[in-house]
This record gives sequence, structure tokens and C-alpha cells, in this order.
Amino acid sequence: MQLDCDVAVVGAGPAGSRTARDLARAGLRVRLLEEHRRVGVPSHCSGLISPRTLREAEIGEEAVIHRITGAFVHTQEGGEVALGGSATRAVAIDRVAWDETLCEQAQAAGANLVRARMTHAERENHHVRLTAQTDGRDWTLTARMVVGADGTHSRVARTLGLPRPKEYAYNLGIEGRISPDARATWRDDYVHVFVGRDLAPGWFGWIIPTGEGTVRAGIGTTGPVKPIVAYRRMAAAFPELFAGLEPVRMYGGTIPLAFAPRSYGDHALLVGDAAGQVKPFSGGGIYTSLVAARHAAITVRQAFERDAFGAKSLAAYERGWKREIGRELRKSWHLRHFGLAMSGAQIERVVRALRSPGLQELADEHADIDYPSRVLLRLARSLPALATLGAVTVRRPGAALNLVRAHLPV
Repeated sequence: MQLDCDVAVVGAGPAGSRTARDLARAGLRVRLLEEHRRVGVPSHCSGLISPRTLREAEIGEEAVIHRITGAFVHTQEGGEVALGGSATRAVAIDRVAWDETLCEQAQAAGANLVRARMTHAERENHHVRLTAQTDGRDWTLTARMVVGADGTHSRVARTLGLPRPKEYAYNLGIEGRISPDARATWRDDYVHVFVGRDLAPGWFGWIIPTGEGTVRAGIGTTGPVKPIVAYRRMAAAFPELFAGLEPVRMYGGTIPLAFAPRSYGDHALLVGDAAGQVKPFSGGGIYTSLVAARHAAITVRQAFERDAFGAKSLAAYERGWKREIGRELRKSWHLRHFGLAMSGAQIERVVRALRSPGLQELADEHADIDYPSRVLLRLARSLPALATLGAVTVRRPGAALNLVRAHLPV
């Protein structure tokens, strides 16, 4: 049978475009399907990444719009601690330009961008048949392999029967401006993070300065409280920060907080949010999706070399990306659940401990938004923190178990 292409990649976000780029560079015939008329629009991302992510994407500084050196952490009881401040920890990017650049790289390598919404995928006779829709017209595409890079609600995963992540955060994001009067009180190289069991149940809130008086703010929850309700509560609790914020655009999104039980199947791989390859501590997924996309392209290329497209052969993909980032994702998941077990008073004690010069220096030296467990576990083992964390683990054995698991090598 004559197939339409070797590989169909569904979704032209960072994960999909990077996979398509690498496969096209390897000489495979690639179709990259994107349902939106403009790649990257609408954006549902805070767009805060590490300098390391720029290198992973093979993108220079052209999409960088602002630099971040530290963070203010605020609690619902009014506690506050400042962390970092000595070097660039993260950069805010123009997310639309970023996505467009990666997609252009894929096309320059030879991938064929197709404006279409995939509605169904099925396996038949050693290949995959995709049903897609363009301008209301249904059509089909056949490929030896499909890569699902189509987000949290992946149709590739759903229609091919691949398991989904079990835990999610539901988020509200806001792009806005800060009034000139309010800007005078801001430090625009610091993000603001808001935590508390009642403030943002299961998750947190944020304000990210993006330069020239603009910000990206938002909040997420995992419980019954809707994000818009939680956002209003947060804004009311911190009027000194939110009173001068004028919303320009609002958007919602769902973020997986644990990776899927399996990211591969016969003739299929999942990358990015579709596979739950997201940092559980922050919800960031650009770096992790790019790493996974690199491993996906390697595995698919090897599958064509061996003419082996079954799940047993493609399992190498999951072993590869988990070997590189899986341990960090697991550690961060346990650390997040340790934090969720804390009461408001216990969170306040941790914030007070973080004000000590020793912990400040430790946080400044080891802070890494892609590998947060590295600094968090160092902080947990330090003398100023032991008494505080000890009180938490004695009163909450479940929290203690998560802290122990976060220290395990696997």
C-alpha cells in the first residue's frame, strides 16, 4: 500500500514541531497537522522558560522579551520571602513567535505543514489511518507512524486507546498591564508566587512581569473551587499587587500533573502534554516536551531502520525520556504532595525558615526551574529547615512518606 507519509505528527506546538523537525532532518516524509489557522494562537501558556530551553530548541534570544532573576513567595496568611536575585533564572518569551519559529524550522527541514483538525485515528494493516477536517471537509491520511502532540485532551491518545494522566490542574491566565502608579512599587525582574490551601487549592497563583509594564498573571486549582473564583480571592487578598493590574486578555487551560501510565503503543507515540510530560511542581512543560520530542524522533528513526513499529519496539522511547527527566518528574511530584499536606501554619514556618541567610544562599546557588528537586531537597536537608520539616512529618505521616520517596534514587 502506498502511504501518504512516513510519520504524521498531530499538533504544531513545541513538542510536535521539534519532533517533525528532527524526523524531517533524518529524511523521513513528515506531515505536521495543526488545527489553528496561525501556529501558537491562541496561546494558553505563561511563557516562562529557562535559558537551557533555548538551547534545547535551537532557538536564539529572538523570542525573549524579559528576564527574571528571582521570586517573591507569598502565603495566604501574609508571609513573604524573596528568593534568588543574583542571576537570570528564567526568561519570558513571546510564545506565539516561539511556536512559529519551531514550526518554521520543521518546514525548512522538509516537514509538510497541513492546516487540519484531526478527529480520529485507527490502526489498520500495519499503518495508521487519520481522519481530519479542513474547512468542514473530512479527508483521510495514512502513515506508518503517528505522533500525538495534540495537548492535554489528545484525540490521538483517546481514539487509539492510550491511557491518560490521572491528575490535572485547571487554570485561568490573564495578560495585563500595570498602571504607571503601581509600576513604581514593582521589581520587574521578580515573579510573584502565591500559595495556600484555601487560596489556590492544590496549586498556586502567579504574576510574571513581561517587561514595559506588562504581566502574565493567573491561578490554578485541582479541587472544587473554580479558577475564576480563586483568582478573585487572590486579587482581594493582595490588593497592593493586583489593584493596578488591568486585564487585557483572559484564557483557560488544563495542565496534567502526572505523566501518563504509557506514552507509546503500536505505531504511535505521545509527546508533551498529551503524555503528561509536565513539571509537577510548576506546571511548565516546554523544556520537558522538547526533551521528550528529541527521544521520540530517535525512536521513530530507529523503528524505520528496523522496520519494527510495535509497542515492544517503541517502548524504547519511554525508557529514553524517563532516563533523562523521569526521575526529576517523580521527585517533583512527591515534593508537591509533601507541600500539599502542610497546614497554613506549617507553610508559614517554612517561609520563615527560608529567610535565614544560609537557606537564602543555598536557594540562590542551586535554583533551577527545570530541576526544582535539586534545590528543594538540599533545602530540606539543611539545618535551618530540619526542625520545621520534622514537625510536619511527625504530624502528617503521609507527607513524610512523600518526602522520603522524593529522596529515593528512582
